[in-house]
This record gives sequence, C-alpha cells and structure tokens, in this order.
Amino acid sequence: MSSAGARTVVLITGANGGLGFEIAKGLFLRPHSYHILVGCRGDLRRAIDAISKLRQISPTSSSTAEPLYIDLSSDESIGAAFRHVQEKIGHVDILVNNAGADLDTAVASGHLSRREGWNRTYDTNVTGTHLFTETFAPLLLASRAKSPRLLFLTSGLSSATEHASGTSHKYALAPAGWPKPKTLWFPYRVSKSGMNMLAAEWARLLHNDGIKVFDLSPGFLNTGLGDNRATGEPRDKGVLGAIDPAIGAGFCVEVIEGVRDEQAWPIRVMRKDAVQPW
Repeated sequence: MSSAGARTVVLITGANGGLGFEIAKGLFLRPHSYHILVGCRGDLRRAIDAISKLRQISPTSSSTAEPLYIDLSSDESIGAAFRHVQEKIGHVDILVNNAGADLDTAVASGHLSRREGWNRTYDTNVTGTHLFTETFAPLLLASRAKSPRLLFLTSGLSSATEHASGTSHKYALAPAGWPKPKTLWFPYRVSKSGMNMLAAEWARLLHNDGIKVFDLSPGFLNTGLGDNRATGEPRDKGVLGAIDPAIGAGFCVEVIEGVRDEQAWPIRVMRKDAVQPW
C-alpha cells in the first residue's frame, strides 16, 4: 500500500512556496528520511516545481516528496486528497496546517469586498483548517510513529492578550470620530485568534491518543501570504520588515523532529524562544 516505505510521512498544506516550502526544504536537508506530501492549491505544477527544487537543493537526500492537490475551501478537494493518501500510503505521521489566507490588503485595495475578505480569510484559516484536520485525523491515528504530531501555524498578531494591552505588533489607537482609518490585518488577526482555540480543541481531543499537538508562532515572515511584507528596513523604524521564512521554518522542523515534545502539553502558543500569550 505505502509509497513512502519506512520514511516518516509528513503532510504540509501550502508547501509549494513560502514557509511551507522552507519547512519541506529543512526536512530534506536532515539525515532522517521523510516522505513529504507537498500540499498545493491551484495549479499542481507549482508543487511539482517545488519538489524539483528540493531535489536540486539536496540531491543526496534520502527523503522523497510527491505533490498533493488540496484546497481548504473545497470539501471535495479535501475528500479527494484524503482518499488518495489513504489508498496510496495508509497513514500520516506529521500533519502541518500551514496553508493560510491574508486578504486584508486585497480588501484595502478594493480587489475584494469587505465581506468577501472576511469570509474567505476565515474559511481558510479556521473552517477549512478544521475540516481538513478532521478529515485526516484517522490517518494520523493510524501513524506508525512513536509520537505522531499535529502542527497549527499561527501568527504573532493573534495574541488577544498582547492586543488588549497595546503591546501587539503595529498596535495603535484610532483617532476619535468617524470614519475610522482602514486597518490592515483585521480579518487575519481575528481568524488566527480563532485558530488558536481550534488548536486547543484538537489538543484536547487527541491528548489521550498520544498525538502531540502544537500551536506555533514562527515569526513575521517574508512569504507569499500578504503583499509588500519585506522592506529591508529594521522593525524599530515602524515598517513591515518581514524576515527570511527559513528562520521560522527551522523552528517548525525542530518541532517536527521532536525537539520540543516536552512542551506539547498543556498546549500553548509557542514562539521560538518564548511562550506567546493567548
């Protein structure tokens, strides 16, 4: 049944670019053997190209990869992806909920209506992520690994505690009067806060099954998630200043390889060097 052999099977949504690709690359560079399912929405050739890059970067790697079409906004896509993995491999050892939507700039620029932006953001980051996890949970329970792991990738903007105290990134009080200025990251921030509760619920559901659930905040990264994230300017000048996604990916790879297992329970939002307040 299995096309992965004895390799650890890792399914990463949105792995054809950005942070997901960097996580896959980090795994390819490790001595352990992985079989990576490169989740991709849209043109599957993007996943095929990403796999080609992985092989070029690490031609002697013992790890393998294959493309997997998965659109979190489509129940049909999620079901088809599940059936494919179930029939071809039969289990998943690590499930990485990486795919996400940040459509705030598309709303601000008028490319999407406010309702479209809110609904599509929440549909991907919360509803779709939950339905995908729920569908693939049986394959995670069928894992042959000693410690199967489920990862949710959240954001530093998701902390309700930091936002309420005024210490969150880019926090600013609005001027008095109406209308208020448009605020970037509003739907994204709210959806990622919702996803934190989702991660906590999955940790509760799977704790007695021995599956380690993590909610990771890898940092503000220069990925394809939003527009104009990188400016080359330092953060203290009040600009975006997103960092190399490879930095956040290294943290995620540590978790995948079990380095942070003792921090899995009780679940918390984990930054690389600190706990992020809820």
